[in-house]
Amino acid sequence: MQSVTYYQQRGATIIVGLIMLLALTIVGLSAIRGTALQEQMAGNMRDRQLAFQASEAALREAEAELIGGVAAVNLNAVGFQEMFELQDTPVLTSTAFWEDFDTHWKAQTAAYSEDIPSVSEKPRYLVEEISFYGSGLDGNANDFASLMKAGMDIRYRVTSRSVGGSTDAQVIVQSTYRNEI
Repeated sequence: MQSVTYYQQRGATIIVGLIMLLALTIVGLSAIRGTALQEQMAGNMRDRQLAFQASEAALREAEAELIGGVAAVNLNAVGFQEMFELQDTPVLTSTAFWEDFDTHWKAQTAAYSEDIPSVSEKPRYLVEEISFYGSGLDGNANDFASLMKAGMDIRYRVTSRSVGGSTDAQVIVQSTYRNEI
């Protein structure tokens, strides 16, 4: 009969295998976490792009109304206001007006005419008539007299605001329109 020799096992292979399994688990979990973060960033970017495109559409609609005929624009209609003449609201240049959308913007702005299915609410726009004296004057008495003869230069500031698929992404865009005479 042949004798069998048993060597004492130390378990080194199982320990190395468990360490390798732990390392692969950590690599896998970090890859999953990175993928989830990238997916969230892509969703947020899509939401912002939706808000931007909706805001641009409202801005272009307001500009089209101005291009259609500045004389025909009713500055007393919702969405069309003369600067500093809004009743019961903060001045347009104040931070309170621009930050408090629900109270001031919804009451003083016009909604975009078409439905945009991807955004959570219709974009809104505001057209402000801005009158100022032309440039090139240095402020002396002769300039003031010529200023009164020349009259005011009128421009329109068009501001639109929109949100994306959720209200977390908000975009405000602005342009200036000048009627060529």
